[in-house]
Amino acid sequence: MLGAVSEADGDVQYYEVGYDLDIPDGNWVDGIQPGDLVVLIDYFGFATSSAIAARVKARGAWILADACQSLLSQNEHVDSDFILFSPRKFVGVPDGGILRCNTHSILDVALEQSPVRWWKKALEASIQRREFDRHGGSRRWFDIRREADSEHPVGPYAMSQLSERLLRFGFDYCRIASRRVENYGSLLTSLADLALFPNLPSGAVPLGFPIRVARRDEIRQVLFEHSIYPPVHWPIGDIIPNRFADSHRLASEILMLPCDQRYTPRHMTYIAEVVLGAV
Repeated sequence: MLGAVSEADGDVQYYEVGYDLDIPDGNWVDGIQPGDLVVLIDYFGFATSSAIAARVKARGAWILADACQSLLSQNEHVDSDFILFSPRKFVGVPDGGILRCNTHSILDVALEQSPVRWWKKALEASIQRREFDRHGGSRRWFDIRREADSEHPVGPYAMSQLSERLLRFGFDYCRIASRRVENYGSLLTSLADLALFPNLPSGAVPLGFPIRVARRDEIRQVLFEHSIYPPVHWPIGDIIPNRFADSHRLASEILMLPCDQRYTPRHMTYIAEVVLGAV
């Protein structure tokens, strides 16, 4: 996100996010000026504070709701001017994002085709990931995905026709949402004490099952050895100012366990057993 903002666009400022990914102090809202752009994030599929959004809107700011992790959640975002979604986090498409404009049209923006070399690499990663999920074997897809992510173009690029058609016609979103909710509930029965979100509100469809653990990197290695690959969110050390202590503490402890539609309750039982054995 920072890569898309230049110094000419204005100053980037941060607000506090707590150890529970809440917004504990809203005093920063008083410093917002008309025309500012405020990004509010739905972490892991859970809605951000509607009260904060209303206060930001009352100050005359634009609101971008970062719903990249809540594609399938029923979050209304009534005060948001723009809502950003990332389908790649939920289904197997190689590229593309969705920007919904509630109060302002940007249909006159010309979108270019993504660089072909990069797109082919992203497509290869998606295909190899699908084969890995079906048959196991080499995790070469992970290296290719990391290469593609590091080279991701920043600019007004269009989604590929392949991704668009897959998103329109290729997925049963109700089934996907139902399986994610079911799997999250299965993990909660064993791991509620570790869960970042020990309750799943109605309408929330989780990206994954985030937990907080001491010895995070050591435990993550144990999970790797059992063919469980939890990502870390997020490496913020050289980005977020040190005064945001809760954010840095959380970043050193958090893991996201998989609970998506590829897995069954049996998989969730296995994951929970390995985690409990490691902690």
